[in-house]
Amino acid sequence: TAVVKKGAGVVGGGSKSSGPSWRDDETEARISHALVKGIDEFIVKDVEECRVCGKFEKPLHIIEGPLMNGMNTVGDLFGAGKMFLPQVIKSARVMKKAVA
Repeated sequence: TAVVKKGAGVVGGGSKSSGPSWRDDETEARISHALVKGIDEFIVKDVEECRVCGKFEKPLHIIEGPLMNGMNTVGDLFGAGKMFLPQVIKSARVMKKAVA
């Protein structure tokens, strides 16, 4: 049998382990992904892209739409025990940065 070193196969970096492939999704999906994973690196750019695309009449519609959809997913994961408080707080910080 093969011996596997401790930690082998684990991608480092935690929240950034999903790679750049999620960046190819449409803007709303990217916002939701960033909130669920707690990635704040691109959130301002993605929200601005939503604002200027013409799909949302008012900035409030971005908050009520893709941002709240992402936070609802976070709430569902937390309620199911698949996400824990530190991850929820990280998601909340991304949300705060998005609406700032």
